[in-house]
Amino acid sequence: MLKSQKQVNKQSKSLLAKCMATENIRVEHRSDAETAYFDTVNRVLVLPVWKDMSEALYDMLVGHEVSHALNTPANEWKKVLDAFKGNKGAFKQVVNVVEDARIERLIKESYPGIRRDFAKGYQQLHDRDLFELDGVNVADMNLIDRLNLEFKLGLFGHIQVPFSNEEKTFVTRMANTETFEDVIELSKELYQDWADQQ
Repeated sequence: MLKSQKQVNKQSKSLLAKCMATENIRVEHRSDAETAYFDTVNRVLVLPVWKDMSEALYDMLVGHEVSHALNTPANEWKKVLDAFKGNKGAFKQVVNVVEDARIERLIKESYPGIRRDFAKGYQQLHDRDLFELDGVNVADMNLIDRLNLEFKLGLFGHIQVPFSNEEKTFVTRMANTETFEDVIELSKELYQDWADQQ
């Protein structure tokens, strides 16, 4: 039986993800997935099946999740989360935002050609209002949410994200995290800032 072009494309993209990850990760395309994610413990990359998904958006999602496979240490993540005293769910989200900035920088350094896909992919997510910004004043958002937007949309000039002079130090620190330990240290400070605002 002949394979459809879509099946061939999915297989070739899955192979590309495995090659980039430098391991035999499992790649699943799922229509029930709201977004892409990587299970660092079971080594599974899940990609959503969205209508009218462009090559650039697909490649950006693969690049992002493959960088988690390459750079996010599952054991360290679990240890830190288990030891954390406080709102674990909120802390996990803060760590994810900071880690996303680090892993995206690392994958773009390893594969410079993917930078264009990240710029186009985030523009398309912004156009779909994935970040739910329609009618929202970004300046009124809390610091961690603005940092998330800065590194996903502001970095590429899709939106302007305002920061005070004091907050700009966090932008610089987030742009320069090298290790997962750096991520955790910064995340604890940002979590405390978030908790103080609540």
